Amino acid sequence: MTLCVMVLPYTKLLENARHFFRLSLSLELQSLLMAERATQSQVLKIPFEGTLSKRALYVYLPPGYDESSDHYPVLYMHDGQNCFETYVQDSFAGSWHADKVADYLITQKLIRPFIMVGISNWQEQRLAEYLPSYVSFRLPKPKGVRKKMPAIAGRADKTFAYYLEVRSFIKQHFRVLGGRENTAICGSSMGGLFSTYLAWEHPEFARHHAALSPTHWITNDGQGKLLTIERIKALPKRDVRLWLDSGEGTSSIPGQDDDNKFVTMEAREALQGAGYQEGSEFVYHLAEGALHNEASWAARLDRVFAFLFSDTFTEEEHGRKAEKESR
Repeated sequence: MTLCVMVLPYTKLLENARHFFRLSLSLELQSLLMAERATQSQVLKIPFEGTLSKRALYVYLPPGYDESSDHYPVLYMHDGQNCFETYVQDSFAGSWHADKVADYLITQKLIRPFIMVGISNWQEQRLAEYLPSYVSFRLPKPKGVRKKMPAIAGRADKTFAYYLEVRSFIKQHFRVLGGRENTAICGSSMGGLFSTYLAWEHPEFARHHAALSPTHWITNDGQGKLLTIERIKALPKRDVRLWLDSGEGTSSIPGQDDDNKFVTMEAREALQGAGYQEGSEFVYHLAEGALHNEASWAARLDRVFAFLFSDTFTEEEHGRKAEKESR
């Protein structure tokens, strides 16, 4: 038997070696890119039309979503255009950095990965959309105007119906875990009021709620009673978990740049009086130096997310973990 050996010219060998090197580098680069992609989150902007006016949904998918078949808990956030730094150009006055905060907590394994859905408000209709349906509110008259401003009737019940439509859409297109135990809600100011409304009027929707600087004062019945807080006292005890907070504001006078501090304290007392256990069923947090703005809400959002998506949350333990990880 004759053994045939084909000897390639040196230049051909060198060309093949370079090709093999490029192929190896390409495969290594692809591997690195895949690993990088697995650590990145995504925020999708999706136009959505239901029973309310057409608006954007902002859907945050956690790191590793595309590489996994897992299903995730879901957080619905009010004022969705203000939530994500990825779409800060859509915001009213800056974002909450919710995507960046979630990325950090998830990659550091401080919380469970979750999907976040920012549901936009409809700008000039925002007050009515988040105002409880058992409340009407009349804006103060501008200077020089004699005629009373028309009363604004709360339409939170219609907004809730819209949220049910959003939930159906999200379940159809994304891998979310079903059930109220795997569902959370978060909002600030009027959005914080709407979170409270949903917790007590529709507790079947979600078990976990966050109300930052909630605007309870707007539900004043004219006799000095705040109707949302009165309903916390009067309604049967709900199986909910609530994060309740405010900043210190700049005023010691209720209603004057106090970041809703005093009405939030009143809500805390109502919860205690109604038998809710502070620490397990609700957390009250007073944010030192915080004001009524997106920057202040963003600054404490890590604590809010830890409360909503950590199985063993305590404010003190979360603070120690976060401090350790930042070193």
